[in-house]
Formats: sequence, C-alpha cells, structure tokens
Amino acid sequence: MKLQGRYLDEFLAGKKNNLDIIRFLAASLVILSHAYPLTIGHNATEPFGLFTNSQSTFGSLAVSIFFIISGFLITQSFERSKDIVRFSKARIFRIIPGLVVVVSLSVFILGPIFTTLNLVEYFTNPQTYEYLRTIFMYHIQYDLPGVFESNTAPVSVNGSLWTLWYEFLFYGVVGFLGVIRLLHKQTVIVAFIASTVLFHFGHGGYYTDLFRYFSAGMLFYLFRGKILQNVWLALLSLVIVFISAKLGKFNYLFPIFGGYFIFYIGYASKITLHHFSKYGDFSYGIYIYAFPVQQMVVNLFHNDITPLQNFIISYPITLCFAIASWHLVEEKALKLRNVALVKSIMSVH
Repeated sequence: MKLQGRYLDEFLAGKKNNLDIIRFLAASLVILSHAYPLTIGHNATEPFGLFTNSQSTFGSLAVSIFFIISGFLITQSFERSKDIVRFSKARIFRIIPGLVVVVSLSVFILGPIFTTLNLVEYFTNPQTYEYLRTIFMYHIQYDLPGVFESNTAPVSVNGSLWTLWYEFLFYGVVGFLGVIRLLHKQTVIVAFIASTVLFHFGHGGYYTDLFRYFSAGMLFYLFRGKILQNVWLALLSLVIVFISAKLGKFNYLFPIFGGYFIFYIGYASKITLHHFSKYGDFSYGIYIYAFPVQQMVVNLFHNDITPLQNFIISYPITLCFAIASWHLVEEKALKLRNVALVKSIMSVH
C-alpha cells in the first residue's frame, strides 16, 4: 500500500501553521509540572513522571517540544535570510528584551515585597544586584536575599531560566554552520548521532541532552522535501512514543517520532488553529513568568496548597503577565530587528 500525502516542504510557503498553539500548550504544561516540586517538594506524583516511570515529566516534555520546534524554525530562519547580522538581531530581540524585564521586575518589585530583610538590607546587599547578571543567561543566579526562604522549594526565584542559555547557544550553532556553509543534512545527522551517543554515556550534561532535540528539529527542516505528511504515520509515531514510555526508551525515541507527530499536527491542513496567535505569541512570556508567580502563590498560602490549586491560581495570573509582556515588550522589540543599525545611529546625530 502506497502512503498518500503531501510533503512537509509544501506547507512551509505561508505562515499558516499550528506551531504557536503547540508551544502555548507546552508552556502551560511547564506550569502544571512545576506545581509539584514547588508545593510538595518532589516530582514523585507528577502525572507524566508516573506515566513514564520517571523518564520524563510534563516540564521536561515541554522543553523537548520547545527545542524540537526551535531547531526547525531557527534553521528555516537562517536559510531564508542568509544574513548572519539580520539572523542574529532577530534572535537577540526575541529573547533578551523579555528576559531583561522579568529579571528587573524580580529584583526591584518582587524582591522588596517578599524578602524577609528590611529594604535597606535588601538594597545594600551585593547579591541583589548580582542577580541582574541573569540577563546574560550564562551565569543564572536563582536566589535573591531573603526571598522565598520559607517556601517548600526555598530560595529559587525563577527556576525556568536555565534553558535560555542553551537555546541561545544553539541559535549560534545554526548561525555558525550557516556562515561556514555546513548547514546541511550530513553535518546535522552527525551532530544528532554524536549528541545522542554522548547523552547515552552520560557526557555533556544538558548540552548533549537538549541538542538532541534541537538537532532533530533541524533535521526535520533539512529533510522537509522527503517527509510525508500522513495521518497513519502520525498515529504510528504516537503509538511508538507511548510504547517507548513503557519500555524505558522514551528519551531516545521522542526526538524523531515525537518530532514527526509535532510537525504533522503543526502543519496538518485539516487542523486550522493558526488564528490562535493573532492576538499575540504568549508562550515565551508564560515560560519566563510562571515560576516566580507560582513561588509567590506558594508563599502567600504559607505552603498550604496542593499542586492542582497552585496551577489553577497561578495560570491566569501568569497568562496576564505573558499578555502584557508580549504587547508591551516582546512585540515592540521584534519590530527593531528590521531597523538598520547604521541608519539608527546616523538618525541620532
């Protein structure tokens, strides 16, 4: 029987896809997943952790989805622009402005409200201003003086930001490969296999772990002309993912079979959810604001709150922050990516 369907590259000409809602749902899963360690101190009863026998959690699944989609879209972005300056500006303006604001709000608003120190002690403590280095992503500082010290998961203000360094670094990998003209199938296949092998033997930490997912997304884009969009293949991929979760192979098979299912749903012509993001792309805002919001809720309830209650209360508050972040910060910053740097400098004089 010959499988019917169109190839993935036929769906990429326009901007209509369902990837925005997939990322939105993934960001929402992060809130649900974090609600467990933040309220009861562990992931032992986290639903996806139970389902996969501790191979993954909803939070880890969401991060995997983010990196698979990111690898796909960032590779597409470079191939379409072929301009490293424009490519770099787009990446910087997508990540940094929102991060600067959430870090600044944490230091100057959240910190003074929730610290157990008096304001003079808080604002004269060097650690308060060292937290601002988090803006550079590489040295993430998780604590602010006296903040959330009595929480179930003490001290940590924003435990979600650790992935941003890897995301930004992998953007650089795509740009570097593009500049030296090695952004092609053979290179990325080798990179994917190497990162998987290193992950298997416990080398490279999060670098190899996360790059497996990112490079898998890159491969889906580079092989887009040979990837058939077929419902039966999508269902088969989903079945393989479920079986792998029970056989202890989830983390090895999800990058490929989970990736296929993601892009099938993402570009399925009969699933028309592309209008979802017409009011904004809130997934990044949800991701960077959820953790501090959840910690504030735990603190205000004096640790007497269940994971589900934390999720129900924190979710709408986080969504409000995400909406504000998009319209007041992220969307405006993205418009700057098309402004020529030299022209901007000349206009000042």
